[in-house]
Amino acid sequence: MGRNMIDRDPPASTWRQPPRILRTLGVLHGELRVHHGLSLHGYLVLGALAEATARPMPVARLTEILREPGDRMSYLLKGLQTAGLIERRRRTADRRTVEVTLTEAGRAKFADAERTAQALLDRLLIAGGEPS
Repeated sequence: MGRNMIDRDPPASTWRQPPRILRTLGVLHGELRVHHGLSLHGYLVLGALAEATARPMPVARLTEILREPGDRMSYLLKGLQTAGLIERRRRTADRRTVEVTLTEAGRAKFADAERTAQALLDRLLIAGGEPS
């Protein structure tokens, strides 16, 4: 037959460490998952809604802000709604528009996650620490 194909790891000298920001985002994602049960995307959704200061935000606007495809946003919102962190409602004046707001539980979850994220980013990016 042909040559024997074997998967081999490249020599150690060819491995490069990921950029610092990539490692930091990976660590942040892990910390949010472990301590708050949130993905990095879930955290970003809650943050965008928190900045809306208790006003309902159309899903289309949220999709635009976070640059997520509509189907991905629907998936994220469904999980956050199931967890009781957001509410989705159709706009009364225009039933085609779905709006999203944070629940009190969502606001509290985001505040806790924001403290975790800020402490981690301060440690890793500002103070120059290393991801653990």
